[in-house]
Parts: sequence; C-alpha cells; structure tokens
Amino acid sequence: MAESLKQERQTKKTEGSLAPDKQGKERAASDLNTEVGGRSVLIFVSCPHCGSSRVISFDYEGEWFTCGQCQGTYQVVS
Repeated sequence: MAESLKQERQTKKTEGSLAPDKQGKERAASDLNTEVGGRSVLIFVSCPHCGSSRVISFDYEGEWFTCGQCQGTYQVVS
C-alpha cells in the first residue's frame, strides 16, 4: 500500500448498547498483508483500552470495532 494512502485516526471507548449491524472489521496492524475488499478505507488506530496498534476497515461514521487483542470495543473519533 502506498504510504500516502495510509491514514491514522483517534479512537474512543464505546458507551451504552451497540447495534450488531454497525460492527466493523479490524485486525492487528502487523496483519497488513491481507487484502480488504469493497469501498473501505484502511485506518490505523490504537485501541483506547490496551493501546495495541490496530488496522480497521472504516466504512461509515458510527461504526464500532472490537479489539482482537483485549476484546474492548471502540469507535473512531469524528
């Protein structure tokens, strides 16, 4: 992936109940060799719970993610 296409965003811990249909896909930042399909944008984030580096497939605002390292849930800060 070209360096100019990489993005990094801030995250926050989720609060309240989460809609299952708004859960996004994420993986460890070290797993970048796998491809992502569709119109998604790859975003580099840090888990607000454990601090691990993550890569998310970001499709829309309000999407939430579960950290594969600690299982904490988080969202991207707008």
